[in-house]
Amino acid sequence: MSRTTRLQDLIRELRHHTGPIGGPELAERLGITLRTLYQDVAALRAVGVEVVNTPGQGYVLSPDVVLPPAALAEPAPREPAELIFFTNPLSRGGIVHWMLEELGVSYRTVVLEYGTTMKSPDYLALNPMGKVPAIRHGDAVITEAAAICAYLADVFPTAGLAPPTADRADYYRWLFFAAGPLEAALGLGLLGVHPTPEQQVQLGCGDVWAVLDALSGAVAGRRYIAGDRFSAADVYVGSHLGWGMHFGTIPRRPEFEAYWAGLRDRPARARCEAFVEQALSPLA
Repeated sequence: MSRTTRLQDLIRELRHHTGPIGGPELAERLGITLRTLYQDVAALRAVGVEVVNTPGQGYVLSPDVVLPPAALAEPAPREPAELIFFTNPLSRGGIVHWMLEELGVSYRTVVLEYGTTMKSPDYLALNPMGKVPAIRHGDAVITEAAAICAYLADVFPTAGLAPPTADRADYYRWLFFAAGPLEAALGLGLLGVHPTPEQQVQLGCGDVWAVLDALSGAVAGRRYIAGDRFSAADVYVGSHLGWGMHFGTIPRRPEFEAYWAGLRDRPARARCEAFVEQALSPLA
């Protein structure tokens, strides 16, 4: 079914329904998923068709809405923007690599070396920090692994790696908890820095054991960290827990091991592991 047909059916269903109709019921009547319904409602609003969603009641369309036929026309096909992935096998680029493989989209990999190509003028023009990972998607440049994962989940929504906007509380919370407090606390420990209680007050990460306890509670008894589906948050949190337990920077708590066991054998991650092994084989 084309988007034009879906939008026309959506308007027709709203016009013929007396009073508000809930999202799940509306999606079922139209034979589409809730995610597609959210996207189609957003598409209508983008062309000036006000679809009102009242919390606890549902969607309603004003009876006097007139939609010009051109507003529902399919957009002209565009050349997809090139997606370039800058990485090094021994870096956090592995997180983004896993994310890209989960998306199943086409991308080009550029491997950079520490101290040389990673600090070249061309790459510094993209990322002044001279670090990886980074991506260039058309004219857009995104750095920082958590930001890249969130961006990719949003610009490739059909992969389903981000929950619906209304259900993203845990998704955002734990994705950026791992990028902030967890990384900072582990980094301090790796350097042998153990902040005093007074110094912990000044740090966003606080105490490393409090950080690990919070994350333990987040994954305990759960297959995925942000709802009942795999998401970009699992890519990011799972990567840190997997690597941390492997290298000994994160203790092997039962809840960490159980959560990681449900992620480590995903085919997309296996492809990333194969890439790393192949890239490092000449060094063996």
